[in-house]
Amino acid sequence: MLVVLAAILVMMLSNPEVKNFFLDAESVKLDFQTGIDYDMVTYGKNMLLVNNEGISAIDKSGREVWNIVCAATRPAVLVRGDFIMLSDMNGKNVRTFEKEKTVAQIQTKNEILCSKVNKNGYIAVATDELGYKGLVTLYDKNGSELFKWHSGAGYIGDIDILSKQKIAVSQILTNKEKVLSRILIIEPDSEEEPLCIAELEGIVMKLCYRDNGSLVAVSENGLYGFKKNGKPDFSVSFEGRTPIGCNIENQGNMVFAFDSGLNSTVLESYSAGGKLRGSYNSNNQIKVFDVNGECIVAVSPDGIVKLNPKGEVKKKTSLSKDVQKIRIFSSRDRFLSLGGSSAEIIKFR
Repeated sequence: MLVVLAAILVMMLSNPEVKNFFLDAESVKLDFQTGIDYDMVTYGKNMLLVNNEGISAIDKSGREVWNIVCAATRPAVLVRGDFIMLSDMNGKNVRTFEKEKTVAQIQTKNEILCSKVNKNGYIAVATDELGYKGLVTLYDKNGSELFKWHSGAGYIGDIDILSKQKIAVSQILTNKEKVLSRILIIEPDSEEEPLCIAELEGIVMKLCYRDNGSLVAVSENGLYGFKKNGKPDFSVSFEGRTPIGCNIENQGNMVFAFDSGLNSTVLESYSAGGKLRGSYNSNNQIKVFDVNGECIVAVSPDGIVKLNPKGEVKKKTSLSKDVQKIRIFSSRDRFLSLGGSSAEIIKFR
């Protein structure tokens, strides 16, 4: 009887699917082209792999679900709701998709500085403009031009779009003793001049609208929140530290990485209201990290850790390969890891 059971067990474990079920396989390797720079972003239950040839959607088992052929010199990808935006940051092309279906194709006159799409498919693009410090153009879901605004006072640092009635712009002012950033709110349907809601020291590196209409801005000096009406909501000083990485897309779990000296890194998590939720001090320099909801995954030379916003280590695994980029799947039980010569989906045991 024992011999029969042993034989059955051997037969079962020779099947890869059954073997993975019982042994909880840690990773799935993907077909991967070396020497090509990839970007990654979560899209629904899948992960988008983006390079200069196009977009490939991968499910969490490593299977390609669909792909788009779309050449770009320096592709940048952004997901908002069901919309995917692919911009050529060395060129003049912006495209949006719903899955593999093309929704809009935009050809700009000058080189793209930054671009955003909102959850309804409206598009805002900042470009160079002769005679000005920059140009912001608003397009509808189909790529038809709706509005233009010329920046004459300062160079454009970043933009974001809440709706066709509201665009946020950071202007970098360099004609004073200190470098300043001015945050403007543009209302395309209004005849009024753009509203300046803040003038901050340093360069505002990132703007992000929330679904409720509030706005978050990040500079090298601090984190700033503004209410829907543009009034200040909160501010957090970085106290002389400059973030080496940040993720502010998760409203209740905004995470910043700071160099804490001695070749180590500290991660800090902040709530939607700018309150410190927790921190994690690594023993080594954190190379990359990603955030998805309440889940944080960080990679350092001594391994990969899964954290909660309090900074508590929930899971940890060793690091056997060089990891250069990571993205967490929406299921939050696994993530996609990209290295110089390999790509794999890793599941924490």
